[in-house]
Formats: sequence, structure tokens, C-alpha cells
Amino acid sequence: MEKHLLVAVSEDKRALYGARFVGHFFKNKEGMKITLFYTTPKPPQLWENERSHETVAQQQEQARQSEKKGRRAIEAGRSELRAHGFKDEQLDSKLLARRYSKVMDIVQEAHMGLYDAVVMGRRGLSWIEEAFEESVTKGILEQEFAFPIWMCRQHDLERRNVLVCVDGSDQSYRIVDHVGFMLQDEPDHEVTLLMVDTGKSAEGKDPETVLAKSRETLLANGLSPERVRDLVLEGNSVIKTIKKEAEEGRYAVVAVGRTGTGQGFLQKIFMGSVSWGLFRELEGLTLWVSR
Repeated sequence: MEKHLLVAVSEDKRALYGARFVGHFFKNKEGMKITLFYTTPKPPQLWENERSHETVAQQQEQARQSEKKGRRAIEAGRSELRAHGFKDEQLDSKLLARRYSKVMDIVQEAHMGLYDAVVMGRRGLSWIEEAFEESVTKGILEQEFAFPIWMCRQHDLERRNVLVCVDGSDQSYRIVDHVGFMLQDEPDHEVTLLMVDTGKSAEGKDPETVLAKSRETLLANGLSPERVRDLVLEGNSVIKTIKKEAEEGRYAVVAVGRTGTGQGFLQKIFMGSVSWGLFRELEGLTLWVSR
């Protein structure tokens, strides 16, 4: 089954971290399609009494310059992906005039295109922070972010494999399914299913049951049993435990669900300051977050 990714780009070179990660992480490029996405900023609004031949011409020139920047950003993304073995026929691009905000345009495109994931480079962090600010009035987190998001930092090329954090919630099972789908044709990467035992109630979802169901989901996606490892770690802090294992295991990806059960630690990972602490602290790898 074809895997279709939406890779957001910008003129900021750090936005290329997303394309760079995709190109390096996936060895089997067959069956993959990439759409590079850029929205040009809205030109300043002109009121009727401000309109003149000169101001309209200035606005049009700004639009042309924004489009040039967008085309350069898309071409830079294409070059990065070509350098890692993607063929031109696998690469599509969309350069659109901004309709809403940068975040909302990405969200709308992600829904309309039914992409398997939205990929953002380092610049994407500020876009997500913008989305949190907007969500207070628009509720886009609950209603709109119905797709996995990959947040990519500068990638350590020596890292391999995926650490999937599970807790028995529907969201954690969805990220497991997403990982299985994306890695079914990538035998070079193994998956570690991690459940953190903090000693607090997990609403009856014991590690053995959660890990067994998660393993079944991965195998149903075509992963061989020898590529899957179960791990239960004790720790007072879920974040610190994940970080320690991610660093010691040299994983290329840490994958989590948006919300969790019990104390809601995965919700805090994604929705509070802890989430950004996790993203900022985990150097050299990519964070996958499911809906």
C-alpha cells in the first residue's frame, strides 16, 4: 500500500530536517509518495482609502517575491529527497496562497489529501505552538489534528529503530498501528514497545496485556516477530524514563499517542510544557505523535 507523506517546507533551512529525515530513515523508497507543501504569506490588507496604483503594485510585487521564496523552498526539499534516492515521479508539490494561518492551511491540506503523516522540520515546532494558541478559540486540536505528526530535529545518521511508548489507551494503539504501517517494508528498523511503570494506577491495564495487544498490531501490519521487543521500565518520571531509554538505545524515532490513560501523562507530553521539553531535550531524533 502506498505511503503518502505531506512534508511542510519553508525558506528556513531547518525546515529541511523533515525531508532529510524521510530520505535517510526509509531505505525502501518504493511505494512512497511525498508532497512538499508551502503556503505564501498573506499580503498586508489595503483599505479602500489606501488603494492607489503604487500600493497595489507594491502588494503584487510582495506576492511575487513570496512565491519565489516558496518555489526555492520546494526545490530545496526536492533536491534533498533526490539526493537520498527518491525519484521525481514520487515527488509532488503544492504552493498555495495562504487562506487562513500557516497552521490551519497545513491542517486543511492534511485532511483533504488524506496523508499518512504530516512531517515538519525544526521550524514546525513554532507552527504547532501557534496551533495551541489558536485552539483556545477554534478547538482545532480535538477536531482537526486527526493525523500523525512527525516533528524532526537535526537527525543523527547513526541512529536506528523506533521506540513506541504505550499505555493501553486508544491513542497509543493508534500510534502502534501507524508505526507498523510505516515500517512494514523497512526490515532494517526494529521496534521496541515501552511501557513505563510509575507505580500509579493504570486503570487495570497491566503491562502484559497492553504489550501483547501492541505486538499483535505490529505483526498484523507485516512485521516479523524478531523485529519486535517488549520493555517495561520502572520510573517516577515518564518523561525522564523515555528520554533515558531513547538516548541509551540510540533510537531514530520516539512514537507516542496524543493522550493517555490514568494520570494522562501522554496528554501532558503532547499538550503541556512537558511535551515541548521532551521535543527539545531529545536531540538527534524524530518524535511521532498520533491523533
